[in-house]
Amino acid sequence: MAQNSAVQKLKAALMLTIIFDLFYGVGLFVVPGLLSAIAGGTPVEHGWIRWAGGVLIGLAVGAMQAYRNPAGQRSIITLLTMTSLLAGLAFVYTLLFETYSIHTWFIVVPCVGVFVIFAALLWARQGAKEILV
Repeated sequence: MAQNSAVQKLKAALMLTIIFDLFYGVGLFVVPGLLSAIAGGTPVEHGWIRWAGGVLIGLAVGAMQAYRNPAGQRSIITLLTMTSLLAGLAFVYTLLFETYSIHTWFIVVPCVGVFVIFAALLWARQGAKEILV
């Protein structure tokens, strides 16, 4: 019973990851100009934005595969957890130490999102250690 609960928590964290990564990934990959316009600030070449969308879509596909069968998926869960942590730290660095020309909310919203995902994956990973081997 406890293992079933751990799997459900892990699946919930993975679903959060999938939704977030697909939302931002598809946006950055398909309509980088629109997102750039919404963000405001200095214009940027769309290729610099589009490649990040492809990476996020790829991470979402990996998360979907782990969602279907979480047993033995420690590597992908670790990858997703570390990716969220590092992305969050990059956003915090940008907020604290760099000058930026885009709207602050355009940095803060994904920053909070990736830290929530990091916490959810870390929490779920700890609870599902037995099945992730």
